[in-house]
Amino acid sequence: MTLLTMRRPGSVAVAVFAMLATMTACSGGAASPSAAASTGGGDQGTVVNVSLKEFSITFDRTDIPAGKVTFNVTNDGTMEHEFVVFKTDLAADSLPIESDEPEVDEDDPALTSMGEVEDIEPGETKSFSATLDAAKYVGICNVPGHYASGMYIGFDAG
Repeated sequence: MTLLTMRRPGSVAVAVFAMLATMTACSGGAASPSAAASTGGGDQGTVVNVSLKEFSITFDRTDIPAGKVTFNVTNDGTMEHEFVVFKTDLAADSLPIESDEPEVDEDDPALTSMGEVEDIEPGETKSFSATLDAAKYVGICNVPGHYASGMYIGFDAG
């Protein structure tokens, strides 16, 4: 009898399984970069892409559900900007201004900060996530003078 005729049923399957297990162990068992990227690396919830320019803020969507929201903020302008989100019942163009600075008073009790990204250079993108209730919100650039120049956007989550 030859070696091939002496094999037991299923031995080929065992050999293939052993070979695959060895190959996985040798590769570190890690997923390929494309497989890891496709999973998103975690739950971002709803993603809102934000564009900042002199002197406007735009979102890539108008429907923002309550829950976890990730803001990907890109400075499409020519000067440094920032992006702050407040929960508030105030109109977007009526936020309280600090008396000694041409910027919004972020400590005013009518505003609840939900998060922010600062020091966004031209061409740069920064992100932050916040859990939003069904409510009214305002996003602003609070670099001195930018809010007064029209860098705000009102939106509802819900």
